[in-house]
Amino acid sequence: MITVHHLESSRSQRVLWLLEELGVPYEVKRFARDATGRAPREYRDVHPLGKSPVIRDEDVLLAESGAIVEYLLERHGSGRLAPSPADPTRPRYLFWLHFAEGTAMAFIVTGIVLGMTPDGGGPMRDVFQTEVRRILEYVDGELGDGPWLLGGEFSAADVMMGYVVDVAERRGDLAGLPRLGSYVERVRARPAYRRAQEIGAARASS
Repeated sequence: MITVHHLESSRSQRVLWLLEELGVPYEVKRFARDATGRAPREYRDVHPLGKSPVIRDEDVLLAESGAIVEYLLERHGSGRLAPSPADPTRPRYLFWLHFAEGTAMAFIVTGIVLGMTPDGGGPMRDVFQTEVRRILEYVDGELGDGPWLLGGEFSAADVMMGYVVDVAERRGDLAGLPRLGSYVERVRARPAYRRAQEIGAARASS
């Protein structure tokens, strides 16, 4: 049985979503954030870095969103939600799968952290916010008329990037980006996304 060590309001929401899309059985161990908004000390007992998400699958303990997504698809996906290595869309899939955290979320999170400083991040926050806008404009353009990042087929790349766009929309970053606005609506309309949201929002008991 897969165990998702779920920290509330965190990237582990992606893992819940992916598992719901795949219909793979799993259990959730919940952790509430402490008074500072960080993961509790108990989370370090799960993984030394104390970062979310973390899963355990039998003898495998794994952290890092992208790595978890790839692992779950390889071990439990049965060929679903990812094009095969010979598929011509594979390079584009890999790009979006890793762009989500490697570029897009990195700038968004840095902007959020800078905004938490006493001076609101000052000029540096403006620099990062400008870059966030440039990134989102790029994604909006690349999305084109297709409902999903690979065109007509929903994939795990949409799980990775859909989370990013969802966060951006909640921050008010999608103004003037109609394709991304429609994209996040499609994301939120997916039954698996809705189930994952309900599961992830349940209160932690620890």
